[in-house]
Amino acid sequence: MRSWAATGRRRGWDLFVMYGATEATARMAYLPPDLAEAHPGCIGVPIPGGSFRLDPVPDLPHAELVYSGPNVMLGYAQDPADLALGREVEELRTGDLARRTPEGLYEVVGRRSRFVKLAGLRVDLGQVERILAGLGVTAAAAGDDERLVVAAAGEPDPGLLAKVLADEVGLPRGAVVVEAVDELPRLGNGKVDYPAVLALAPAAPPAASAPAGTEGPGDVRRILAEVLDRPDVGEDDTFVSLGGDSLSYVAASVRLERALGHLPPDWHVTPVRDLAPRPRARRGRAVARLETGIVLRAAAIVCVVATHVELFTFQTAHLLFVLAGLNFARFQLGGERRPRLRRQLRSLGRIVVPSVALILVAHLLTDDYTWANVALLNGMVGPQHLTSQWHFWFVEMLVYVLVAVIALMAVPWADRAERRFPLGFALALVGIGLLSRYDLVDPGLPKPAPVFWLFALGWAVARCRGTAERVLVSVLALLSVPGYFGSTLREATVVAGLLLLVWVPRLPVPAGLRRVTAWLAGASLHVYLVHWLVYPPLLAVHPVVAVVASLAAGVAYWALTLRVAAALGRWWARRAPGRPGVPGDGGAEHRAAGTPAGELTAPAPAPR
Repeated sequence: MRSWAATGRRRGWDLFVMYGATEATARMAYLPPDLAEAHPGCIGVPIPGGSFRLDPVPDLPHAELVYSGPNVMLGYAQDPADLALGREVEELRTGDLARRTPEGLYEVVGRRSRFVKLAGLRVDLGQVERILAGLGVTAAAAGDDERLVVAAAGEPDPGLLAKVLADEVGLPRGAVVVEAVDELPRLGNGKVDYPAVLALAPAAPPAASAPAGTEGPGDVRRILAEVLDRPDVGEDDTFVSLGGDSLSYVAASVRLERALGHLPPDWHVTPVRDLAPRPRARRGRAVARLETGIVLRAAAIVCVVATHVELFTFQTAHLLFVLAGLNFARFQLGGERRPRLRRQLRSLGRIVVPSVALILVAHLLTDDYTWANVALLNGMVGPQHLTSQWHFWFVEMLVYVLVAVIALMAVPWADRAERRFPLGFALALVGIGLLSRYDLVDPGLPKPAPVFWLFALGWAVARCRGTAERVLVSVLALLSVPGYFGSTLREATVVAGLLLLVWVPRLPVPAGLRRVTAWLAGASLHVYLVHWLVYPPLLAVHPVVAVVASLAAGVAYWALTLRVAAALGRWWARRAPGRPGVPGDGGAEHRAAGTPAGELTAPAPAPR
């Protein structure tokens, strides 16, 4: 509106914004042209001869707009005889909620009938539409006692919009359903068909969460929807097809295993319909069985911290490279090449950003690190001898490897080769890595290296399908790992971890430690980052205290990064309204008043 008003001012014509309803001969208010640029959200002042008043509405913060004037209809006609009744109506209750500005202008802020009550909150559906209009998305909102349903026109990101709305309105994330549509559903008169909007929601929406410990086989879709922030989980979807990655599979697998009692090794690529029928676990078990990768991640990071604290010596950092390769192959190689590339870059960012942030803090607080550490370049330009500047070598090597494989998989021929020969491609990468492992080729990589062959071995583990393939990868591990580290225990640890990943899909853990194990596995990177700052001042207290504090601080940093990432996603959605879609036309502000749009299922009586 501002743009049109400014154009008219430049070209010598005036823009009159009108507000009305059929029951008042279509005109009840107008916005003076000289106020259109400064007050584009207002309907203005009553037309000459007419007047407004604001009637309070119980339980609502705004009042209903009531219009009086000679142009108000006589009444409603149900049959021809009603036309002779004379005036039965003196004023028109518009159904719009409005307020009067300090300048004396009226502004419509919603519809009296466009409210639903969800989770104890009264939600203004008109406000929901205005929030999305502010993001550049044309949308229509409907709802009932269980959910808020939004139809968003164009090609928006439904998951992101749902998170933004849940945060803005204060609803649980599971109570908000956003569906992308080509065009908003409309009635024959052109108004939005709100019952059709409500019908867009799935028959079994992922609404409120079940109480802890009560999840069962019927909750598979809801668990995936909540963990991955995807309200559109279908029967044919899998964890990977829904965008799951190594940073979210821990939470999903632990909840699914608890709900179903058992998860197959390939659960992450198993359709929802094939997961749900599995029997539920018996209650009261003393031992839980978690995926081997989860248990090894948790155990490895505990051993890393304990080794640095010198509580005991059990070096497991290189086993984490195997797990990184396993997870990359499992979660980052599905789907089409370009969408997959975007997913891989996002996953890389979830490693780089918290790492750089923490190392920057460490650099500012101590004299142990340099700007090369902050930039994750110490392996390239740092000292050749080991100093405190090498504390974050693991993160740097992981980032270097991931950048290399992401770049490789962006090449079309490599993408085609990996799809056609999944295990063969992984074994080829193992062979390339072994060239530097045995010093046959010096790639000029930073030290300590190489680690790429271990990453590739984990990739190959993920691609094993039959016994022969598992035997082949096991033999490669048994032949290539011994002799590399110069420590029998360290080499045995890596080999044992590899063999467990190949042959044992699950490992037992005490049931009481199931959640702690999942936390440590999910936060393993963050524990590695923060423990360099946490444990030194606590060594004087006790090594056990230093280890426990480091683990707890890492889990806390992990939780913080998840919250910050979610907040930044909502901020970006507000700051970048350029998503496909056309800005709304102002919602309730300038549409005809009277019967709320979309509520009629039968012809309405005609005004007379």
